[in-house]
Amino acid sequence: MTRTVLFDGAFSIDSAGDDAPLAFMVEALRRRLDAPRFVTLVRHTNWPLAERFGIETHANLEHDSASAARERWFRGLNFGDDRGELARIADLVAEADLLVLGAGNFITEVGIDVLRGHLPRFTAMTLAAQMAGTPVMLFGLSANRLRHPWTRRAAQWLLRSAAHVTFREPLGIANLEASGVDVPAHDLLPDPAIGAPRAHAGTGERILLAEGIPARNEAGRLALAPRDLSWMGAQVAEAYERRQVEVIDRWCAKSPRDVLIVPQCTYDVDGPRTDDRHLGRRLRDRARHPGRIHVITGRYDYDETEALYKAADVALATRLHGAVFAARMGTPVIGLAYEDKVPGFFDQIQAPEFCLSLETRAEELVARLEESARRKHPIGQQLHRSVESLREGVERYADIAAALAEPTWTPAVERPSPGAFSSFRRATTAALGPT
Repeated sequence: MTRTVLFDGAFSIDSAGDDAPLAFMVEALRRRLDAPRFVTLVRHTNWPLAERFGIETHANLEHDSASAARERWFRGLNFGDDRGELARIADLVAEADLLVLGAGNFITEVGIDVLRGHLPRFTAMTLAAQMAGTPVMLFGLSANRLRHPWTRRAAQWLLRSAAHVTFREPLGIANLEASGVDVPAHDLLPDPAIGAPRAHAGTGERILLAEGIPARNEAGRLALAPRDLSWMGAQVAEAYERRQVEVIDRWCAKSPRDVLIVPQCTYDVDGPRTDDRHLGRRLRDRARHPGRIHVITGRYDYDETEALYKAADVALATRLHGAVFAARMGTPVIGLAYEDKVPGFFDQIQAPEFCLSLETRAEELVARLEESARRKHPIGQQLHRSVESLREGVERYADIAAALAEPTWTPAVERPSPGAFSSFRRATTAALGPT
């Protein structure tokens, strides 16, 4: 019998770190379920990765840009909105055998509002699932410290309402408990991106050739996975960029070493802040040797992005999944702990010494990078083995999802028939007139 799994997360926004967990789960569930149907709620339905993996796409509750969302709540909840948007999403939830929410850092206070933002979106989807009797799996979540009382209440309700809760690092659990949230029974598992399918051999070389970048640099190549931190404040962002430039300059001081800037997110719909290529060009333009700074300019799938780290001798990653991808490629990597999820990953691969504070001086960073590059093979193999040792734990995500999607799971309420919410909307519109 075909089972339908519905996903909602940070999809279709050109973010390699958000796409890799979905790719893992889809491929893993195909090995466990008989001809499953995968449906994903996305911000932009024309999403090449979904077509590649055989996933249906439907618009989620978000607006398709920040400007469209300004002074508005979720789609379908504003005066004048077509209520059919809500009915369509409710029907998708009711038709699904499982709703999977995540993976990623969704339990935060970023954009907190009763009817908009990351966490409220997941609570709205969970409420729809409760009404439809569809089980909810919280998939590989992280969590920050919560201070707003409604954020804590929303997180508590979300956790208690899920059929199964999974976290991807212990710091997320500690943050919730420190915030006064009672964390229910859960599974603590590795970052699901660790299990994502890899690209074919030679993918990185093909991309570098297309970009006009040398495939190797025998003198030494540093891969950089930076992140725009302007959301943390102008002073923090400027200090961070200044240190990144100093790292680049110190690395390139020994000619002819070069730097490969690998964007993990290339989403520019809402401006340059979420497109790492803009930051990469700023860093290059501020550096003393711009001719030896290569910024990847194209948009690539998560596995293609990952393959680029194979061409580097060492990596410096602010983006979490820059660190994950480098380790999976066997490339030594130093992570910068701008959020708890970064040290959480290095703790899981038993390499906390490779994660440093965001404020670490450039001189110390370069010394650590040079030492790692000199010991590229033993360190790279150590990190690769550590990541591979977690793959069995990653498979647990798919085991949980497959069990929840099977008909043996009993909902607390009777399941509505497919299209029930749309039928209800048509009936009430006929009786009461348009909403």
